Amino acid sequence: MRPEIKKIVIDPEFRNAELPHKIAENLGLKPEFMTKEELLDEIRRNPGQDLFKTAKKVLFFTENKGRFLKKCPGSKGVVCCNYYTINSVTGCPYDCSYCILQHYIGNNPFITVFLNKEKAIEEIETFLAENRFLRVGTGELADSLALDHLLDESGFFIGELSRRSLFDRVQFEFKTKSAEVERLLEVKKLYPEANIVAGFSVNVPRFSMAEEPGTATVEERMNAAKQLQAAGVNVAIHFDPVLMLDELFDDYMKLIDFIFSQLDPEKIAWISMGGFRHTLALTETIVGRNPGSLLLCGEMFPSDSDNKLRYLAFQRRKFYTAFNSRISSYFKGNPPLYMCMEKAFMWSDMQLQFPENVFRDNK
Repeated sequence: MRPEIKKIVIDPEFRNAELPHKIAENLGLKPEFMTKEELLDEIRRNPGQDLFKTAKKVLFFTENKGRFLKKCPGSKGVVCCNYYTINSVTGCPYDCSYCILQHYIGNNPFITVFLNKEKAIEEIETFLAENRFLRVGTGELADSLALDHLLDESGFFIGELSRRSLFDRVQFEFKTKSAEVERLLEVKKLYPEANIVAGFSVNVPRFSMAEEPGTATVEERMNAAKQLQAAGVNVAIHFDPVLMLDELFDDYMKLIDFIFSQLDPEKIAWISMGGFRHTLALTETIVGRNPGSLLLCGEMFPSDSDNKLRYLAFQRRKFYTAFNSRISSYFKGNPPLYMCMEKAFMWSDMQLQFPENVFRDNK
């Protein structure tokens, strides 16, 4: 089921912008005109049963006055995969219990769509003036595809890269927890040479059903992934966040078997795995909004480098070793597997190839 959008709000400075009016017409909604501050005040006065859930049904259209293209922030002391992000949308229609966006409930709870995305393309060109290749995606502060049937982010970015003949220098990932791939399939037909990766975040059904409300099931995500592979689009699989609880160990092994028995390994661009990690402030948010969450189970301690809470190293080794072994059984040679937000000692312990080797084709 597609996420429900109940309100279209346009910054008065952009009242004549075509996109929000088109979306409002498609949804049978009457667009409203408010500044960010006015919209925030209205939502605070009418929060419903949950301000965050109410705001997630609102699309606010304005401009981004800052930078679009940024290097993935990562954390101090961890091995970086040299990934870049474009924040053309901030906010997500899903309400995952572990989402860092919950910290922005106070000042930016709705979904903000930036209308000056051409600036993002200019920033890509500036980057490529000094670098040979860019691996980039839009899934850091939003789900890349959940609203693609409305926003057409895939059509815009791939179309612009085509017009600038940049397909051999840019690999673009659309990361999602949805099965919303219809538009992306159309875009691939229009631009068959585009270097597109569709990244699917996955988790065990028990966790996904309880902690990722409204998202597609893993079966639906894999059906979408198979359609994309058949159309020539490579996919990525992101096991993140992995709940490294002994009671879920067998469930994760079954999940791995299900996924890689469904997909063509030759058309998998990369695979990431990352144990659940979070700030103490997020713990307080989870307790307040999802007191029965599985995220609150397990023994975790703060890292000495970034103060994020993580599972103990021995538990992470246990899960990463098992993931590596099980996933490798589906590949000839080393799978394109890497860890997210882990220090060099864990990479050495796991004897995993470093990111520069996983992404060697991008040099």
